Amino acid sequence: MRTQVRPLVILTCAVLAAILTGCANPFARDVTPQPVLLPTRTPAPQPAATQTQIAAPTPTARSRASTATRYPACATARPDIQPMRLARPDSEGQIVFIAPDGNIVLTDPSGRQRVPITNDAFINEQEEAARIYRFPTFSTDGRFVAFVSLSTSKDVNAITSSVHVAPAVANPTISTLYSTSESNIPYLDWSPDSRLIAFLTISPTIGAIRVVAREGGEVSTFDTGIPTYWHWRPNSAGMVTHLGGRATTKGKANVSIIESSGIVKDKQTVIEELPGAFQSPQWSPDGRYVLLVAYTDEQDELVLADAVGKPICTIQIVEYNAYFAWSPDGRSVAVLDTAPSPQGILLPEKLVVYDLVDGTNRVVHDEASMFFWSPDGRKLAAYSIAFDARPTPLGSGGGDRLSAPAAQRQTAALRIEIVDAASSRRVKVADTSPSRAFTQYFPYFDQYSRVITPWSPDSRRLVFASVSDTANVAVATLSPAEDDVSIRRIAAGVAAFWSPR
Repeated sequence: MRTQVRPLVILTCAVLAAILTGCANPFARDVTPQPVLLPTRTPAPQPAATQTQIAAPTPTARSRASTATRYPACATARPDIQPMRLARPDSEGQIVFIAPDGNIVLTDPSGRQRVPITNDAFINEQEEAARIYRFPTFSTDGRFVAFVSLSTSKDVNAITSSVHVAPAVANPTISTLYSTSESNIPYLDWSPDSRLIAFLTISPTIGAIRVVAREGGEVSTFDTGIPTYWHWRPNSAGMVTHLGGRATTKGKANVSIIESSGIVKDKQTVIEELPGAFQSPQWSPDGRYVLLVAYTDEQDELVLADAVGKPICTIQIVEYNAYFAWSPDGRSVAVLDTAPSPQGILLPEKLVVYDLVDGTNRVVHDEASMFFWSPDGRKLAAYSIAFDARPTPLGSGGGDRLSAPAAQRQTAALRIEIVDAASSRRVKVADTSPSRAFTQYFPYFDQYSRVITPWSPDSRRLVFASVSDTANVAVATLSPAEDDVSIRRIAAGVAAFWSPR
């Protein structure tokens, strides 16, 4: 049992964050020589009361009396997991990225066919006015993009946040679905049938799950609380939610199953088990199971529950905070049991993959801080903090190809690697300097990984962005033997993601 997170690592992360922290102003220009590894939950600062309510767990392990679990171990219980057969991708997909000027742009993987979704972002410091776009999210079918605008002016003493949707085509018609000057909107989540958009609003006192149809119209509220997490059921007829954080006594903190018809909330059932230390619950890809952390007998357990939230078996005991995700085929679960440093950077920890079919588990990375499954369920993109890195140069001309990073001075960087889930073999992709726009995803990657991906639909390529003297978006392509990558710069940008198909 671990009794304490490594003090040196905490101190190093704190010093790193202090050095690399950027201005909290959401309209601060993202293209600076200084990388930023300090994430923030929302694009605008929250009042102290809200900051306290959504504070991260302390970076020390909770004591427990024994290693016994309330529920049988999944490794011995062997739940009835039926892996799904994944369809082969029928296209290479599109990439959406945030340009340095704050606009949203689409491109093909080569970067040659760029299509602006927005073209009116600006920052006018003299006039104290600005408009930028953030959080681009593809619909599940890849045909639409939802995103958030942030705007302000000298005459309005507030930041207006709006939810927009547009077809993923040239010269799209943009629809505005919701606007508010009282809340931040840091998260968008398409329903699996691509007909609805759920989004998070956070005001100084409360968070809310709101749902609207893709075509617009009435906006409904499914639940409220802080912190606020959810995941759509695969049939789009509801979601599993987690509100209020960790609970040791019954109260506002809970995990619930919500049944719905479109934007109409039909029924909400609170799961009997109290929530443990985790953020985002998740349905299995086939909708038969739910993953959550339950507080049981003075300890937390990552449990596999049935479709109504009744625990079946325990995957592992949780000591800090569990960040987890199903593989796309539903066979395996990847887990990080770690905590943020006081500055919000997830502390490096072992990334473990549990095979729920054969009951085995494997440590695939020793010091990961974030991960994304590949669409084929065979690999993970693992992100870690490297303190002795030589950032991979991406050049400044379109179509630059790089086979190896040039020698540069050593510095802290976000290292990206491709990890084979079965063999643990790693392939280094790049050492990057993340932008403010990207680090907003960092401490909540488990929630965001449900809706965005750096992976191409064929699981052969990764898209990423890096900011140094300039901001660049690049695509890394695995070699046929999957033992090396080639990198091609495709555009100027500060954050980028691939379409699901």
